[in-house]
Amino acid sequence: MNKFYIQIVLFLLSASLYMNNKTLAAEHAPGTSTTHESTYHYLISEEIYEKNKHLLCTDPKETIKVVEVMNEAVELLK
Repeated sequence: MNKFYIQIVLFLLSASLYMNNKTLAAEHAPGTSTTHESTYHYLISEEIYEKNKHLLCTDPKETIKVVEVMNEAVELLK
């Protein structure tokens, strides 16, 4: 039974060495790395504001009602 365990350990060791070798062979050569520059333009806060300005609430009565509802929700969560 001891021989069986040794065979399993040696198999796992050889498999891990094989995978490690494949990983090292797949890496880029040093000195030839390319920088990956993002092509996506991230919006700044002013652009986000301008894009969503039409969604803002301008009714003061609605704002007061929202504050009351949120205060009630906070009380219920306590």
